[in-house]
Amino acid sequence: MALQDKLIKIIIDGLDTTGLYYKDSESIFSKKQLGRSDLKKIDYTFIAIVIKFYYRNKQIKKTVKYHDITGLQAVKKAISKRIDLREELEENGILEKKHFVSLHDIFIEYKELKSKTLSYKTIYNMEATYNKWIKKILGDVPIQNIKTSDIQKIVNKMLKDGKKPRTAQSIKQILRPLFNYAIDLEIIQVNAAVKVTIPSFDNSVNFELSDDKRADLYKAILEYPYQKYRGIMLFLYFGRRLNEVLTLQWQNIHFSQMTYTIEDVYSKIRRRQEYPLLKPLQTFLEEYDPRKTGYIFKGKSTKHVTKNTFRHHWEQVVKNAGIEHMRIHDTRHLLGNTLVNNGESLENIGKVLGHSSTAVTKRYAKTTLETADRLLNGYLEDSLYS
Repeated sequence: MALQDKLIKIIIDGLDTTGLYYKDSESIFSKKQLGRSDLKKIDYTFIAIVIKFYYRNKQIKKTVKYHDITGLQAVKKAISKRIDLREELEENGILEKKHFVSLHDIFIEYKELKSKTLSYKTIYNMEATYNKWIKKILGDVPIQNIKTSDIQKIVNKMLKDGKKPRTAQSIKQILRPLFNYAIDLEIIQVNAAVKVTIPSFDNSVNFELSDDKRADLYKAILEYPYQKYRGIMLFLYFGRRLNEVLTLQWQNIHFSQMTYTIEDVYSKIRRRQEYPLLKPLQTFLEEYDPRKTGYIFKGKSTKHVTKNTFRHHWEQVVKNAGIEHMRIHDTRHLLGNTLVNNGESLENIGKVLGHSSTAVTKRYAKTTLETADRLLNGYLEDSLYS
């Protein structure tokens, strides 16, 4: 168990939860025990419960993991699992460890588990990299037999074939959590991917525009004649990902609170996010569609505008602004780098951009919605008056 993991006792009226502990890896709770109402906070998340009990004066400890069910359902399943473990011990005297014939077997289970918490694109990229570089060499090898040197050979071959260190890093990013999963299941004890070495590389994003050029871009967006696509670009300019914008629905807009939300199903980090509704966004939305139902940016023959349809409009606006080689996603890089240059903290910037890293997201948790509102309004003022 990782050092940051915290075990919180589960106590539910009417259920025998003796020896059940929630593994709070994300620091969701600040209390020492969880009741029935607390479990609602972890509904349909990745849920890990530690089962502890004694058998013949020896403590037995097992971790069970669930997803796509409620917290209460997970607890009930853990209670049932505790009973099964006791019965297995009474019958056999030992617990049989879960065994996987190969690395590929555990990859398939791990991929299924993470498919509920990671985006489709992330899962697709993970599987494509695994199939191309790992499966043929290590897929049929029992995970217990894989050594650090085996993984290092794959990385070294990639580098020798001219792949960049950033690409080779993906091997470690796939296998390290995979081996941690096997450790949690008590199949192995050591993570063979931890000590794999990757040459250092610059992972920073350097897309920037001068203040004048950034003002030109904002002006070109405001002057774009097609209202629907102008609205999409406004959301992009203030930090949203394209898929988040295209899938926005009117029910996500909260004019009374001057906020809008990105639902977890459309969020890259699979968490519901809330952002301030800046004045330009409010003005556009109030003037755009009086019906205010369903998807905001409806397509002609699709439920909402597609990325391919939007791309042409973006390229035209960038051309109008006199900017070369600016991708759609560079709007996020522009916002992030501008705020960094203005001296804002990474915590504050993370709140604005909705960062995907779990570790970084924890650091951003203290940043308020009001802070994001202040940063974005400052960004807006710079755009208007540069």
